[in-house]
Amino acid sequence: LLVGINGSGKTTCAGKLGYLLTQKNKKLLFAAGDTFRAAATEQLKIWSERCGGLLIEGKENQDPASVIYQACTIFNQSDFDALIIDTAGRLQAKVHLMKELEKIKKTVEKLLPNKKITTLLTIDSMLGQNSLEQARLFYESTTVDGIIVTKLDGTGKGGIVISIIQQLGIPVAYVSYGEKADQFSEFDASSYVKDLF
Repeated sequence: LLVGINGSGKTTCAGKLGYLLTQKNKKLLFAAGDTFRAAATEQLKIWSERCGGLLIEGKENQDPASVIYQACTIFNQSDFDALIIDTAGRLQAKVHLMKELEKIKKTVEKLLPNKKITTLLTIDSMLGQNSLEQARLFYESTTVDGIIVTKLDGTGKGGIVISIIQQLGIPVAYVSYGEKADQFSEFDASSYVKDLF
């Protein structure tokens, strides 16, 4: 389950994560939970085709939880190895959107009670101090299991994740840079610190 604010790279990371899993011969199901932005669904459709996965999508402005419900049902009935759920970009101050995210999480937990559910928060490496507050609010709403640091090919180095780890105890799971499918990797602390300094 990928969460984060608008423009933090969730949909791209959903695709890159899918690509990484296909390299391990995993059969994938994608869910387009961002029903408010047609471009997100189109982007995820391209990624799912690249990965040889199946995409579950809804109509524009459809309740995202209903799309997730459908995806979880199909996941239960089929032999997929992983379900990757993209969600709408949320400005953390918008209370109703954060409540919607809680609804999505509850839907997944109810329909997939025996599956490992991992929630990953995308953090834009260029945003600095604001990212700590984002992480805190998402953590309170959804329980975040890991962070994906995005846009590391830009000027930002993502040093704020040190504060996030220290204050919230959320580990960094992956790093993302560039637009290519393979520009995404599991987090390696020593190389990250070396690049940071």
